[in-house]
Amino acid sequence: MKICWDNLENLYVTKYGYFRNKKTRITYVYVNECKYCKKPFLAQKQLLDRGNGNFCDRSCSNSKENHPQWGKPLSNSVKKKISLSTFGIKHWRYNYYVSNKIPTYDKYVKKISYAEECRRSLSDSNILEIKCAYCGKWYVPNSVEITSRIMALNGYILGEYRLYCSDNCKQECPIYRQHKYPKGFKPATSREVQPELRQLVFERDDYTCQKCGKTQDELNVGLQCHHLTGVKQNPIESADVDNCITLCKDCHKWVHQQSGCTRYDYRCKN
Repeated sequence: MKICWDNLENLYVTKYGYFRNKKTRITYVYVNECKYCKKPFLAQKQLLDRGNGNFCDRSCSNSKENHPQWGKPLSNSVKKKISLSTFGIKHWRYNYYVSNKIPTYDKYVKKISYAEECRRSLSDSNILEIKCAYCGKWYVPNSVEITSRIMALNGYILGEYRLYCSDNCKQECPIYRQHKYPKGFKPATSREVQPELRQLVFERDDYTCQKCGKTQDELNVGLQCHHLTGVKQNPIESADVDNCITLCKDCHKWVHQQSGCTRYDYRCKN
C-alpha cells in the first residue's frame, strides 16, 4: 500500500510498532523500498510472513518486468488444458473461478448456516444457495456478500449485511439501513407483516402482483404483502396466509387510497 494521506487516515500504531486499519483490522508493516519503484510503502504483515509483499501496488507487481510468465511460451500441457476447458471439461481454472467468485457449499456452510438458510444448488451441488432475507427466494450470492455477512455476524464490521436477491428486495425490506434509535425517532405509522408470513405469501403467488401481473424480476418492481382485512380490525387472522395477497408497490399504494381501505379507515378508533 502506497504511503499517502488517503491510506493513512484510517490507520493507528499498535504497541508492537505495526500499523492497523480501524475498519478492516488488517496489520501493515513499514518496508523501506518497493522492489520495482524503490519507494517506501506499507505491506501486509500476513503477506510478508509468507515471503510475498515486495511491491507497493498492483501497478508495480503486474508490470511486464516482474511478471514471471511474461514473454514465455505456453507448454503443450497447458495448451491442452485450456483447449479442454473450452469444451466444458472442468479443470483447475473452473475450480479457481468457483472458489473465488461463486461461494462453494463446503467452504461457507459451517460459517453461516446458523444464521441463514442454506442448501446446495440444484444445478451444481458444489455451489451454495441462500434464502433472500425479504422474499425468501433461493439464489446464489457472490463471495463478497457472503464474506461481509460472516464478518458482520462475528462482530468484525458494523451493520448486519443481510443477503438480498435483488436491489428491489433490498429497498423494500423494512429493516434495511434502519437505525434502532435514529435522530428524531417517532413510532411507526404502519405495521410490517412477519417476514415468514411475507415469504409464504410471495411463494404462494409465484412472486407476482395479483392485480397488475408484474413479477419480481422486472425492473423497479418491489413486491409487498397486503392484508385483506386490517390487523387491528382482525388480529386473530393477522398471521393467516389466506388473509394476505401479493401486490407491487404501486398497486399497494393504490389499494390504500380507495374508500374504506385508507390508512385513516384502518386506524383504531378506540
